[in-house]
This record gives sequence, C-alpha cells and structure tokens, in this order.
Amino acid sequence: MTVYLTAFPGTVESVAAARRFMAAALRITPGVSVPETVIGDAELIISELATNAVQHTRSGDPGQTYKVRIEVNARGVAADVRTKPPRLLLNHPHIKEPDCCTESGRGLHLVACFATEWGPLPFEDGVFFTLPWQPAQAIAPHLAEPVTGGA
Repeated sequence: MTVYLTAFPGTVESVAAARRFMAAALRITPGVSVPETVIGDAELIISELATNAVQHTRSGDPGQTYKVRIEVNARGVAADVRTKPPRLLLNHPHIKEPDCCTESGRGLHLVACFATEWGPLPFEDGVFFTLPWQPAQAIAPHLAEPVTGGA
C-alpha cells in the first residue's frame, strides 16, 4: 500500500490542485495500473469533497486548510478529505434532495453515485470514500498464441 498526504489552502482555486493530486497519485503508484475510468471517477469525487470542504467547513475560512489523504493498493483506492469543523453546528455531510432550479447541492449525490463506499470520517471532521477495481487478469496462455493453419 502506498499513502499520499498533503494539505491545500481552503480556497476555491485549490480544488483543481486536489484533483491533479489525486490523478497523479493514482498514475505514479509503483506496481499498480489504475484504470483510467477509476482515475476519472476519483478526480470527480475528490473535486466534490474539496469543494464541500471550502464551502461548508471552517477549512474555507481565511488562512485555513484541508488535507487530502490517499491510499492506493493493487485492488483500489481509499481516500479522504479532512477538514476543520463545519461552519454550522451539527451540519455533518449528508445527501440533500437536489433542487432542479439550483446549480448547487448535488456534490454528495455524485459522490454516492460514483464511490463504492463513502461517509463521514468516524473520529475527525471530513469525508472518506473507496473505489475498488479488478486487477488486470493475465491472458490465458492458449489465447495468447497466434492461430495458424488452414486448409
């Protein structure tokens, strides 16, 4: 297992950096070949969680930060965004029914759609998610040989 951890400033501009950090971590982990579809899903999820950190927690206050932690192994990625406490007391991460007339409020709905598992961190403020993948399976030797012959 390889672990990556970094902190980002609690600004809207940092969301793109968090997305790039996730993609880079998944692409450079030694001995692991992460499918591009998983990288895209992980980028989307981390983007939504970083946006929520900036918009809904004290991590988005001037001079504050949030942390992104990524664990990668041969079977999947587990990551979390660790934040300062929510701005509103007792406002923990939860899915709201999307309002068709607004442009916001769909982030955790997307996280739930793309992540295999997700939820609030048990002992800290923040949200975790997991995305597994199937390791590349070796081609059976009899299928790898060229077919020759004929009449």
